[in-house]
Amino acid sequence: MRLHPEAWQGLKALVYRLCDEGELVQRGALYELARRHGLDVRLASVYRRDHNLWSALSRFMVMERPSLLSAIAFRSTPLDEVDLAAYWRDIVGPDEFVASSLSEAREIWDVQRGAR
Repeated sequence: MRLHPEAWQGLKALVYRLCDEGELVQRGALYELARRHGLDVRLASVYRRDHNLWSALSRFMVMERPSLLSAIAFRSTPLDEVDLAAYWRDIVGPDEFVASSLSEAREIWDVQRGAR
């Protein structure tokens, strides 16, 4: 994300748009969904080579925007024990997270849904 901020912003915009359009966003279907919606998948091609990245990338996105939990499902993994927010700050720099973890993002999303 630090080395390719434009690709990271593009990937987030792609996922945000798909979520806003009511799509379920899954790693395996992301590029097909993008093509079907006429989105430029080249923006996210830097991340395409390593499917294992999706687990971390999607958590970072949800920590920034918990409402993405309406479109992205997560399984518990050892990654959930990692302090991702600290990792981000150490490697990338300042963050824009509203949640410090996936579990905190879930709590925020539960509150937001309950307020509707």
